[in-house]
Amino acid sequence: MDDDFEIIIIGAGSTGASIAYYLSKIYKKILLIDKGGIAEGNTGKSSALIRTHYSNELIARMAKYSYGIISNFDSIGFSGFHSTGMIFPFSSSQESAARENAEMLRNLGLDEKEIDPREIERYFPGISLSGFDYVLFEPWSGYADPVAVTNSFIQSAQTRGLIVRTGKLVLSVDSNGKKVTLNMEGGEKVTAKKVILATNVWTNEILVKSGVPKERLLPITASLHSVIYLRRPRSLTGEKPTLWDPPNLAYYKMEGETICALGSLDPAIDKREIDISEPIPETAEYDYIEDYMTRLVSRIPAMGDSTMVSSITGLYDMTPDGQAIISPLDYLGFEGVYVCAGLSGHGFKLSPAFGLITSEMVSGIDHEKATFDWTRFSPHRFKEGRPIKSRFEGIGTIY
Repeated sequence: MDDDFEIIIIGAGSTGASIAYYLSKIYKKILLIDKGGIAEGNTGKSSALIRTHYSNELIARMAKYSYGIISNFDSIGFSGFHSTGMIFPFSSSQESAARENAEMLRNLGLDEKEIDPREIERYFPGISLSGFDYVLFEPWSGYADPVAVTNSFIQSAQTRGLIVRTGKLVLSVDSNGKKVTLNMEGGEKVTAKKVILATNVWTNEILVKSGVPKERLLPITASLHSVIYLRRPRSLTGEKPTLWDPPNLAYYKMEGETICALGSLDPAIDKREIDISEPIPETAEYDYIEDYMTRLVSRIPAMGDSTMVSSITGLYDMTPDGQAIISPLDYLGFEGVYVCAGLSGHGFKLSPAFGLITSEMVSGIDHEKATFDWTRFSPHRFKEGRPIKSRFEGIGTIY
């Protein structure tokens, strides 16, 4: 392996691939490296929802940008984007915040429609509308294929010279102010002018091995998220929108003609820290399946006749405000090292924006002239009391 690059990106998930795609338009000698395979980690376990309904204006603008890329992906590759629409119901106590948010999204040029709660019955006959007092519908949202998107970003970047090396574990990084050295498993070393950590929940593991004391690590924790895949009963087959269910802290992604992907919106899950040094379960635990099936059937009784197909479990790299950390790490003594991690479950759906933001930061574009102000994602925001705030705090993990 050539040991001297302009840029090395560690992490070949959707975010690392997007960063590689954008930087390959600027730099010629880039290495993308991963301890596993392409999209083999949490990207491959994403429920892959694509939405623009966020309650923070900055994040909503990023979601709009990302939607535009993934829904018009032909010039890059194949995204598998499928528009189904998404339904966001709110209780009467949440209506005021939801109305204000819808207005903000419309001002950004996003299509947020108010619908009568009874219209949901057209998609889900027999549904319980309890707690669904004010309903927004986002007609252009849907889902995509995260593995296809990741591979497409990489393949497009490879046409401009990107080199990809998988099965290569990075143990630690060193910086002398002029070059960054990656210390690899097996004693191999590789150097670059700049290195980007797109390393999800393993970011702090690399920093610890690089000599960063515990009290200076990034505020990123790991949380376990499971998705249950069900085959819908005949009465509920056909194309249907994703339904968010804040009262039950769950969401129901209607995939294809027959599948329902059942996942959690419960913020309590994100507060249960996971020790990533221990084996991570590949599938959902029985108690989780029983709990969320009960929530689903209480909302859509006909789903009691569904059959389980499979389940998957992945890790979210969570931050205290549920938004990413994108920053140079020179303040830790690592000049030329940058991070894009702590994506908090938004990694795939916002991957085009994360790639663009990181590429502009690494390329030295002033944050005030950048497409999105990358300084808003500084890790210092937590100690400085300026987190990225959500209008939907307390409504579940819609953000």
